[in-house]
Amino acid sequence: MDIDAINAVLGLGTLGFVLAFAYINLRQTEEQLKASRERREKREQRAAARVGRAVPAE
Repeated sequence: MDIDAINAVLGLGTLGFVLAFAYINLRQTEEQLKASRERREKREQRAAARVGRAVPAE
């Protein structure tokens, strides 16, 4: 194998690694965002329920 072929293989390997890492990072970010939205919705629902149960001051 000559040096150009080795450089091509190493370059493609590096590119593949970077793309795989970016894909994994993207998926984790989506999962974290989904979980964050679910927590926020639950918190807002609890707050709305508390407001509905509040007794007005006289």
